[in-house]
Amino acid sequence: MKKRLVLIFTFVAINFSSGCSQAPISNSRQTEAPIVLAVPELQQSEKPNTPVEEVLENLEKLDQSFNRIVFSLAKVLIILLSLLVIQRIILLIIFRTSQLIIHNFTNASGAEGMEFVLPGLSQLARERLVKEMKGVHQRLKEHIHSSGLPTYPPPDKLPLPQTTPDERLSNLVASLNEFTPEQIDPLVNLLKMIFPVYGTKVTSILQSQGEDYRRLGITFEITDIEGRVASKLYTIWEEKDTETVTPTEVKTASDEEVELPIVDSGQVKDRFRLLLKPATRWLALELSRREMLSNVPWYYLGNWSKRYQAQIQNFFGVINYASAPTHGSFFFQLAIEDLRAAIELDPNWYQPYENLGDTYSTQGREFQGSRRFNLQRQAILQYEKALVRCEDQAIRRRIKVGKAMAQLLTNDQIQIKEAQKEIQLLEKQWNAQSDLSSRFLYNFASWYAIFTAQNNGEEETKLKARRYLLYALLRDSDRNLWEWANKDPDFQSVRERFTDLQFVLMKKLNEFPDLPQMTGPKFVKHVGEILKEMNWT
Repeated sequence: MKKRLVLIFTFVAINFSSGCSQAPISNSRQTEAPIVLAVPELQQSEKPNTPVEEVLENLEKLDQSFNRIVFSLAKVLIILLSLLVIQRIILLIIFRTSQLIIHNFTNASGAEGMEFVLPGLSQLARERLVKEMKGVHQRLKEHIHSSGLPTYPPPDKLPLPQTTPDERLSNLVASLNEFTPEQIDPLVNLLKMIFPVYGTKVTSILQSQGEDYRRLGITFEITDIEGRVASKLYTIWEEKDTETVTPTEVKTASDEEVELPIVDSGQVKDRFRLLLKPATRWLALELSRREMLSNVPWYYLGNWSKRYQAQIQNFFGVINYASAPTHGSFFFQLAIEDLRAAIELDPNWYQPYENLGDTYSTQGREFQGSRRFNLQRQAILQYEKALVRCEDQAIRRRIKVGKAMAQLLTNDQIQIKEAQKEIQLLEKQWNAQSDLSSRFLYNFASWYAIFTAQNNGEEETKLKARRYLLYALLRDSDRNLWEWANKDPDFQSVRERFTDLQFVLMKKLNEFPDLPQMTGPKFVKHVGEILKEMNWT
């Protein structure tokens, strides 16, 4: 009962307090009501959070801090990547080099089975081309060093032949277009226009004359990638003496018909491989020439520019002339064209005339009769033009010896007597023991060797030819003449046991290293000892 009373009393008290709180208040206390009501709300806002709310709030702050760190790192990474891209572009621009694109051979010869060997033949051609171009650049360096002429300095690194151009800069620019804003895309594309791929492209085609492959050839089309230099198209054909006999019907003395063996595909492949030697030689010379002509210094104007180009044409004329005996007689015609171009550019320079005379004279030795006579006369005319334009007495002596050799080779008695008088006069005015010019001494020896052959091995002139040849070989410090003299047809009648001679010369030079620069009686004494050891006296 008491418990019930307590519960009723409690219930009444609660209701009473609720009613009092909802009862209206007087006007005098209305201004204080907002203040009384605001205090509980302020106290409620300052009420401490629960642990769960604190954890959530801390996580939110941590997430915000983490996002700020990530965005900062991303900005730094973007800046670094941008710098790397800029550096990459700068390096590609600075170290951008001339490219040499050599496409694989295309078979237009009609020979069966050539498609299978085209990749190997193309790679072999590239290897030979690198070797030939290295040789050309080495010759150019030696020419600059020996002559002192301000000709074009070749680069130390040769462009490696490749099948496709280097598109790294273009690919990088194309990739940048996908990430850069559209507003700066034109600026990025300008990089490809300002710094395009440059160099040379070579297309190679295998050719043949006749269905029976009577004569094979290789056609090269050389094109400048930027179009700054005119294109060149040239075909290198087999020499006539290397033509393969083709199937045909002939009649013998007994009127029996005989069919010659058919040329199979294996023979055609081997002939194309042999043809690579002169073909890559020509290509190496032509590519080097185009490289030099396209890099004429901008400050060479007027006559300076013409003289500069004349030096280039003269240099390649000499190399073509030297290539003819080992790579094919068609190089003689190439040399003549180059030397005539040099004369047209600088008609007052003696050297192209002298070299043109050497070319005509050497080419004429391959023929007989009227053609040989005409070529030697052409050589004599060129030597005379060179003499008119040359004032250096040492060079004039060299030109006179070249002219005298051409006069000998005409087989005209009037010309031969004139040549003899010229040589005798030169010997009186010249001291052979003190002359250090190996080329001049070599030419002098050649004249006496030719004269010896024409006079059935006359002993006196043979001894002079051998003596002057020793002078030339001893003076030749680079020993380039050693190899050439061994196969020079002019010395066929006087170079007996030439291998033994080289051994004796090496032995003497090892004992006396200063012999190439030695002059006077000491030099003559050593030469006499060599002649005695070779039994050439």
